[in-house]
Amino acid sequence: MKYILSILLIMQLASCDTINDSGHQQITNLEGYQIYLKQNENILVDSLKNELKGLQLQFEKDTTRIVVGAQIATTLDELYNLTGQMDYLNESVRFRESVSRNTYIKPENAYRSLAQAYIKQHEFKKAYQLMSSFTQQYSSGQSKMIQFDLAMELGNFEVAEQLLSDIRDINDYNYLIRAAKWNDHIGQLSTTISLMERAMTLAEESGQRSRMLWSYSNIADYYGHNGDLDKSYQYYLKTLELDPHNTYALKGIAWIAFSNDNAVDDAIHIVKRLKERHPLPDYDLLLADMVSAQGDETREKKLKTQFLQEIKNPSYGSLYNAYAIEALIDTGKKEEAVALAARELENRSTPETNDLYSYALLQAGEIQRALEHQQQYVIGKTYEPVAQLHTALIYKANNMTTALQPLKEELLETRYELGPNNFKIIQSL
Repeated sequence: MKYILSILLIMQLASCDTINDSGHQQITNLEGYQIYLKQNENILVDSLKNELKGLQLQFEKDTTRIVVGAQIATTLDELYNLTGQMDYLNESVRFRESVSRNTYIKPENAYRSLAQAYIKQHEFKKAYQLMSSFTQQYSSGQSKMIQFDLAMELGNFEVAEQLLSDIRDINDYNYLIRAAKWNDHIGQLSTTISLMERAMTLAEESGQRSRMLWSYSNIADYYGHNGDLDKSYQYYLKTLELDPHNTYALKGIAWIAFSNDNAVDDAIHIVKRLKERHPLPDYDLLLADMVSAQGDETREKKLKTQFLQEIKNPSYGSLYNAYAIEALIDTGKKEEAVALAARELENRSTPETNDLYSYALLQAGEIQRALEHQQQYVIGKTYEPVAQLHTALIYKANNMTTALQPLKEELLETRYELGPNNFKIIQSL
């Protein structure tokens, strides 16, 4: 028995020491996640549809039944999460709106749920106006948490910091995950991870599946940002053990396979399977990045054009604006990219959206304007590697060699986060 255990341990250690073609430790293993690629959502989807029909029949008899209306909204949201079909999310929002209109006794919960639905649609201003309409009367900690989320999305960071201080409670899961987000924003990744680990412990102690799922998938992201890729991979697998249909975790595994393992074919296989099961447009952009690494520029451009065509569907609203800006640039539609970036700034002015506007200006040939905008609204205000890369490109275009060199040195440490294609750009700076 001891002999068998020793052999298993040696095999495990050997597998951990596998080095790929790019000189990095191999993290992903097809045997570890293959079972989750084979998952079929049809049974779950059919079950939810049948549940929805029954609820709708009840609602038709009395459209003021707010409990049934809320149940319908929740079921529609679950269908959206499983299928990626935007109509389900939009219909869910319409039911949330109906529930809010018909809730007269303590309506705060209904308003918060509606605001969160608006956030999911990226209708941030709608959500802000809704929260502002009642929070003077109702100022509970739960409402302040949603206000914090909105302040972060809209770039109102002083407000966000004050709200976070107001709700401070290191034994509260919902506070901890927001404190983690704040520390990530200010570049304190080690603190972010410590807070998320504490939140994860609380989630496990509570036994609440939704909290455990959120904790596992998000801490996997943070471990990845920190370079702890083996931990990142293990927590994506823990997410899938709890929810075999979790497409977010599979997408995270695909990125590890692509960006660290140089297993591009495996990564493409994962994303193609996700696109079949959960046909969101942004999978096309991820595939475009992967085929570009293989040198297939024709396929890359076709996928980006396909993405731009898909998001013309009005049901998507402004959900994919940020993605579309770079896709427009990459397909030669640079003036359209500048116009869309300006519209996105009206929706929310954050360092990241301002960065996209600067980058669009740069690509449209407005080099000086790009620099001025980046200096005023982005530099020193975000630690996101993409924004740092765009700053470096703007410096290079403006012949600012002294400012460029230390930034290039920092960016050379972001190969995993930015991916092999962007890493080649960094090397060429």
